[in-house]
Amino acid sequence: MQLAIGDVVRDRGDRTLATVAGLATNAEGNLVALQLSGGGVRLTAPYDLDLVARYSQPPSAGRTLRFVITLLVAASAAVIGWQSAQASGLAWPLAVLTGLGSCTAVKLTVRSWLRLTGPRRFRV
Repeated sequence: MQLAIGDVVRDRGDRTLATVAGLATNAEGNLVALQLSGGGVRLTAPYDLDLVARYSQPPSAGRTLRFVITLLVAASAAVIGWQSAQASGLAWPLAVLTGLGSCTAVKLTVRSWLRLTGPRRFRV
């Protein structure tokens, strides 16, 4: 299981909800530090946890702007790919597929960049 700080988990033992606060190691292996709702911290084995929700940051103005810019770049790449394919004499189905491929290439690049720069997950 991969967890990040801030993920919401449920302890199988007593069914309490908590957020992941960190990772602790001891002689038996890794333990997950959980922050309870009352402010307390508890160490729990990772196999006793059920993932309830992943932590995600709320959308900010910068994140919305990056999304709009990515959408515009992907749409323009699709149009340029489509026009280039038509100018080279391809039939319209292949031209449309070329445009879709160009759009997908831009979206895949941005998604990979966000995955590399996103929050780190640790394996427990």
